[in-house]
Amino acid sequence: MIAHVAQSDEQRGRVVLWLGGETQDTAVDAALRLAQAFESEIESVFIEDRQLFELAELPFAREIPLSGRGARTMSAEALARDMRAQASALQRHVLSRAREADVKAQARVVRAEPVRALADVCAENGPWNVVTVGAPVRSDNGTGYAAAGLAELFDAVHATTGIVVAGRTARRTSGPVIAVVEELERVVPMMRAAERIASATGGALSLWLLEQDQTRQDWIEGQIRLALGGSPGIGFEVVDMSVHTPRSVASLMRRAGAGFVITRFGGALTARARDVAPFADMLDGPLFLVR
Repeated sequence: MIAHVAQSDEQRGRVVLWLGGETQDTAVDAALRLAQAFESEIESVFIEDRQLFELAELPFAREIPLSGRGARTMSAEALARDMRAQASALQRHVLSRAREADVKAQARVVRAEPVRALADVCAENGPWNVVTVGAPVRSDNGTGYAAAGLAELFDAVHATTGIVVAGRTARRTSGPVIAVVEELERVVPMMRAAERIASATGGALSLWLLEQDQTRQDWIEGQIRLALGGSPGIGFEVVDMSVHTPRSVASLMRRAGAGFVITRFGGALTARARDVAPFADMLDGPLFLVR
């Protein structure tokens, strides 16, 4: 499937911004840029995780404040108040940012298991949705969104073409848009998606071919160069994966000043869900994972 978001007048998708808990500004910026690029809408969805309320009803449940000092009894009522206040503040911020960016936006609060909630929200208006995860992606047990859940998201949320995440140190959406290609048939669709995003961010566009077999690399490179013959201004890099690792590729992208990076989930750079957070943490911008 190809990276795409439905335009506002198509009524077949939008940028879904998943809020809840920690939210970073880079994720909000990424959602806004995508909406601008594809002339789409944003729907910010604050998800009250039902499992937290089930936990709060247990008699032994205790809440530890952010200061780490002491503990207090959890209650569903107090949890609901805290979440309502958090949701209201976050959504006011997103809606304000959307008005400044001239992006149509709406907001809602859902209490459910997060994956199920996103699947339902995307199914209502699909199939051309992109989910942007508001929390920074992580691989450890700290705060943020656990990258291990990405495989489940891709499996369960069918009415989406991709998922956008950002690492803890991501701080911008500007800069060159890098589209990673590993199969010849993806070159044109990935280039079109990257062109749309670059038009919104004001960055340059670059295709990066990843391959470790020299014979296949030479053939694909030749075909891509033929296809790009009439497209001046598009950069093209060939990365020999027989000598590079995802970590070294991320370093190259960071040195290139990459803003958005578009790559296939399950490809050479993010072969498994657990590979996403270490890769994203080395980038300064968001990571757009497509099917």
